[in-house]
Amino acid sequence: MLTKEDIAELRRQERWSRLLNRPIYVLMVAVGRLWMGYRFKNLGEFRKDIWAKLDGHKGPLIWAANHLTLIDSFLIVWAVVPYSRIGESNRIPWSTPEYRNYYHLGGWLRQRLIRRLMYLCRCIPFLREGEDEASVRWRETVFEKCVQILKDGGSIFVYPEAGRSRSGWLEPRRPKDFLGRMALEVPEAKFLCVYLRGEGQLYTTVYPAQGETFRMTADLIPAVPPGETNARAVSQRLFDRLGELQRDWFEGSRLPRNCGGNDVVDLKSPLNQENFDAESCDFDPEWLGRHLTKKETAYLQAQPVEKRFATFWKFFAAKEAAYKALAQSGTMTPAGAFTTLEADLFRRKVVHRPTGAQVEIAFTHEDADKVHCVAVLRGGYIGDDQTPGDVACRVDEVPAGAAAGDFARERCLQFIAESSDDISSPNVLAFSDAGGVPFILRGGKPCDWGVSLSHSGRFAAYSFMIG
Repeated sequence: MLTKEDIAELRRQERWSRLLNRPIYVLMVAVGRLWMGYRFKNLGEFRKDIWAKLDGHKGPLIWAANHLTLIDSFLIVWAVVPYSRIGESNRIPWSTPEYRNYYHLGGWLRQRLIRRLMYLCRCIPFLREGEDEASVRWRETVFEKCVQILKDGGSIFVYPEAGRSRSGWLEPRRPKDFLGRMALEVPEAKFLCVYLRGEGQLYTTVYPAQGETFRMTADLIPAVPPGETNARAVSQRLFDRLGELQRDWFEGSRLPRNCGGNDVVDLKSPLNQENFDAESCDFDPEWLGRHLTKKETAYLQAQPVEKRFATFWKFFAAKEAAYKALAQSGTMTPAGAFTTLEADLFRRKVVHRPTGAQVEIAFTHEDADKVHCVAVLRGGYIGDDQTPGDVACRVDEVPAGAAAGDFARERCLQFIAESSDDISSPNVLAFSDAGGVPFILRGGKPCDWGVSLSHSGRFAAYSFMIG
C-alpha cells in the first residue's frame, strides 16, 4: 500500500527528528519537571534494569503500554530513555496519536506549532473511527508505515487498548488483534511492555495532576514465539503480561486495586412503589427528574409500559452499585446526586459525569421480584455471556425478624470463607469501614477485596472481587 513517496517522507521525518531530538527532549523534560512538577520513583534503578534487557536486543521494538492521559507517550519515553541514550535513533519510538484529539487543538498558530512538534516527535496521525473507504485506507496506511519502520529496525509505540481506559484499568481479557497482526509482520521484533501510573491517578484524565509522582513496571518479551501464526494469541500474550505488570504496580500502591459494588432492589416492596402510578405506568415527574438524567428518562419512556417500573429500578441499582465502586477508589459522589451518574443499560456502563470515569455493570439474580446489579471500576473482569467475571455475589431472602444489615454482613463473611480454601472459618474475618466504605479485616489486617453490601425489602445482597 505504501508508495515510494510515503517511504521517502518517513525517512525525511526521521532525519529531522534525529537532528533535533536532543533540544526537544530537554525542552519537554524541562516542562514536565519544572512547570508540571512531575517526578519518577526509583528512576535510575528502573532504567538500569530495562536497558540491561534492551542492550541484549538490537532488532525492532514495539512499545506497548497502558493509557490513562493524553501525555502518556511523553511520560513513558521520559521514564525509559535517559539523555545519554537519546542519540540512539532506532530506539526512539514512533507513535500514532488520534488525529481528532491532537491535530485541532487551539487556534491557527497553536495548531501549527503542535503539528510541527508532533512531526519532530515522530508522530503518525491515526484515525480510529469511521468505516468509510477513506477512513479504512487511512488506518491501513498507518499500519503499513508502522510495519515499514519496524522492518527498518526502528521502534513503534502503540497503546494495545486502542484508546484511554475510561475506568483506569487495563483489562487483559479484552485483547485487540492489531498488535498481533503487526508483530506477525515482523516476527523478529520484541515487545517492550510498560505500565506507568501516577501514585494518585484514580481514573483517566487529560493530564496527570501537577506534582504527580510516577511509578513504572516494565519487561521485554518476544513478540512472536516460534511457530505462532495467530494474531489474537500474540495479542493475548501481550495483554496477559501487561496485566501482570499492572498487578505488580498495584502491589506497591496505596490505591486499592479491587473496586466493586452491588445493589439489590425488591420490586414488590411498597416503599419502592410510592412514586409510581400502576394505572398509567408512569413515575412522578419531579421525583423522576431527581433520579434520572434526560438521556436515561428518554430511554425509560421508550420502553413498553409494562417494563418501565423494572427498568427504572435497573437504573437505580446500576447507579447505586457504581457509586459504591467509585467510592472504594476514592471518588466520592454526594449523597442524593443521582444525576451525577449516568447509566447506559445497553452498553452496560455507568459514567461518573464530572470526571468521565466509567464503571462496568452486570445484572444478576434478576426476576419478577427483584433487580440485582454488580459493578466493577477496576480489579477484574465484569464478565459476559461467554466468560464468567471476577465478582462473586449472592442474593438471599432476609429471615423474618432479622436485621437486614447484620444478616448481609454475616452471610457475606460466610460466603467469602466458603469461597477460599485458604480461609478456615468466617470467624477470622470481620467488617470495618472507612468513610462509610466497608472492607474486610482478616486477622486484624485490611483486605483489598472490593466487598459490597446491599439490602432492600425482603432481600439482602453481597459481593466481593475474586481477584
